[in-house]
Amino acid sequence: MPFTTRIRLPLKLKLSLLITALLVVTVTLLSAVLLYRAERSLTAQMTKRGLAIAQHLANAAKNPLLNNDRLTLNLLIRDAMKDEDVAYVIIADHAGQILAHPDVALIGRPLQRPDGLAPPGDEPLIQTYSDPRQGLILDVAVPLAFRKVPVGAVYLGFSQKSIAKALAQARNQTLAISAVLVVIGIAGALGLAGLLARPILRLVEGTRAIAAGDYGVTLAVPSRDEIGDLTEAFNVMAHNLREKEMIKRAFSSYVAREVVDELLKDPEHLVLTGERREVSVLFCDVRGFTALAERLSPEEVVMLLNDFYKLVIEATFRHAGTLDKFLGDAVMSIFGAPISHPDHSLRAIRAAVAMREGIERLSARRLRGHKDPITIGIGVSTGEAVAGTVGTQDRMEYTVIGDSVNLAQRLESEAKAMQILMSGSTYRDVKEHVKARPLGVVKVKGKQENVEVYEVLRLT
Repeated sequence: MPFTTRIRLPLKLKLSLLITALLVVTVTLLSAVLLYRAERSLTAQMTKRGLAIAQHLANAAKNPLLNNDRLTLNLLIRDAMKDEDVAYVIIADHAGQILAHPDVALIGRPLQRPDGLAPPGDEPLIQTYSDPRQGLILDVAVPLAFRKVPVGAVYLGFSQKSIAKALAQARNQTLAISAVLVVIGIAGALGLAGLLARPILRLVEGTRAIAAGDYGVTLAVPSRDEIGDLTEAFNVMAHNLREKEMIKRAFSSYVAREVVDELLKDPEHLVLTGERREVSVLFCDVRGFTALAERLSPEEVVMLLNDFYKLVIEATFRHAGTLDKFLGDAVMSIFGAPISHPDHSLRAIRAAVAMREGIERLSARRLRGHKDPITIGIGVSTGEAVAGTVGTQDRMEYTVIGDSVNLAQRLESEAKAMQILMSGSTYRDVKEHVKARPLGVVKVKGKQENVEVYEVLRLT
């Protein structure tokens, strides 16, 4: 089996390498730009200088050329060749015959231009070519004309060796300066990386402590910047985790995990002991479950109940309700406790409608699989109840107790298949949000007084 080991690099080293790399890239780009600009500047200066010399020669050579004064033309060339950057100066007539040349043996011969150079026109022409012996040559061709009649041309070759020499010197200086800057940058990067990594390492140690269960960690805020903000946020997180852990430990033996999670969502509105408050209670029961269970195998019964419980639990939690208990094939949910919600009645009705719609979809899937469909009955009641924990010290349970609980259970037992019944008090809270059908005053088992009952048709 192949074994691969991932190399772990410390944060300080990563930051140092990153800062150094950025510095090297920046210095390299800056040096390249400076050298490029220096080369363009030197080339422009040489071009300007060569053009000026060539035009001066053209002005001086015009009369000797017309008078066929070759001595004067050669003297002009000799003076121009004293410039160390001048590679050659040639004066030719309009027919292309050399009249003056540094090499007197070529005087009188036809002018042969290097391959690739275009002949001069009416305006000065500047071109560049490479000579095997002298390197890059800047060729300046200036036409000679008398009363707009071409009589010849002056050809001046400027060697770019001086540019190459100046660029080499500038390049060496740039490399030396860059090396010094990189060394200084590496030293600064190490110091800066250590400064940045130190508080981050403290945060890592604090996070490990919290992961190990030590929620009492508090870090000193190192600075008033993003690192300081992160440290303050860590301290706030540790404080909140410490409070939630205390709540979990206090209530894990009293209530189900689902209730604990609900409590932690809003710890400022907890119901710790028995307290009277307005709540909405929902009971949902599977109709004909006993007969259905007799036709199914035990495994199928368990799968059916799990599908039913999943739908009911999801609908309850989706509308911020609390799952109180399972009662065989029935479920009891509470809205408005332990977390208080002003619209608990509407939340309960919305959850009931969601349960009915979910069961309809579940039954449709079961029918497609050639299985028996299921139906439910739901009862919802709103009223005052006592919310808190009941039981013994060994086993406690969070629940609500009161007449609204009994009424919700009675309404659920009176509901027909896929029917949602609600009490009059619930209807008065949600009448603007639901379409309901009044069923009048109904005698409910266990109640001396008749109860006003409504059937929920749909949400508006």
